[in-house]
Amino acid sequence: MAWVDQKNGLVADTVYCDNELVAKDVAFKLPEITFATAESQAMGAMETPLIGLVEAMEATFTKIGTDLGLVKASTPEKHNYEIRYVQNNISGDGASAPVGCKAFITGVPKGVPAVEGEVGSGSEHEIALAVYRYQLYVNGEELLCIDKLNSICRINGKDYFSEIAKHL
Repeated sequence: MAWVDQKNGLVADTVYCDNELVAKDVAFKLPEITFATAESQAMGAMETPLIGLVEAMEATFTKIGTDLGLVKASTPEKHNYEIRYVQNNISGDGASAPVGCKAFITGVPKGVPAVEGEVGSGSEHEIALAVYRYQLYVNGEELLCIDKLNSICRINGKDYFSEIAKHL
């Protein structure tokens, strides 16, 4: 029987905005890749993914505390964000080792989050990003790169938009 390495809990993470550390040990959500679809008629309606065309992407991360990092990360202009995180990997022989992951995101904050507070509690601010470019690496290997402005839709080493572009 084949063994699949088990990935379990995240050990740590950091968030950078334009190469400056702005958050660490926070919650984050990387973009979902949703392909555009078209409806066809085949024994009634049938929805077909248009592989290579990607719907709008969003990413979020939580910034703990009110400081200059919050302001820098939510300034309404294009930024380059980098989210680094480490997940634990358990191999078939039971050995455990950390695996480094990096997500590179180019985008614009969708707004400046509300600042809320309560005595005795820390403040958390969710920053939502409109994503133009998203590239994900796990253990140094690129898994995907979606770049809407430069017509790149590369998943597992294959650029699906290049199949479209060669006909243009």
